[in-house]
Amino acid sequence: VYYFNTKEIMGNKFGTPSPIMFEVCNKRMNMYRTVNIRCNGVYSYIISDPLLFYTRLCGNVQGDFTRDQIDEQLKTEFIDALQPAFGALAELELRPAQIPNKAAELKKAMNDALKADWAENRGISIEKIALNPITLTEDDMKKINEMEDAATMGGNAFMMAGRMTTATANAMETAAANEGGAMNGFIGMNMAGGAMGGGFNAAQQFYNMGVQQQA
Repeated sequence: VYYFNTKEIMGNKFGTPSPIMFEVCNKRMNMYRTVNIRCNGVYSYIISDPLLFYTRLCGNVQGDFTRDQIDEQLKTEFIDALQPAFGALAELELRPAQIPNKAAELKKAMNDALKADWAENRGISIEKIALNPITLTEDDMKKINEMEDAATMGGNAFMMAGRMTTATANAMETAAANEGGAMNGFIGMNMAGGAMGGGFNAAQQFYNMGVQQQA
């Protein structure tokens, strides 16, 4: 007589030993960028097909067949499946920080990725996944923010007007603080030639564009 634990087998920790590639996608901004992320957390699984589990893993085993005999193998295969699973999540246009909030989607993606090795070959299925916050390099995060800011600002005439006004005003302040004196600073910036005025004129043009877009 064989007895199988068909309850949820919990507390299986995992962590990525090396970064996993994840494509950040925002189709509305036509933005695509591949970043490297790290993650860790815990998952649980169930023996969804006891007969297949018996046939493939523990048939004719003398004594108890305990989880520690397969835990390391399952953990390795789980981590390997994260790459295709994250690839599926990328289609949802998620930022890396949003992945932990998509537990149901990640569970489905992982079960799809492990279908052949776990469900069909061993009678095991993932039940739940809990992720700690995703981490990525500071450089990757900075570049994503810069791309989103540029796309947002480029599509908003009012924001461009504000940016141009601020940049022109900052240039005037820098010129005024010039060691050669405010007047020399302004001359160096071709104030008399209207460079500063051109900056404010450009800002006004962007503002007018914004008004026309709202009309």
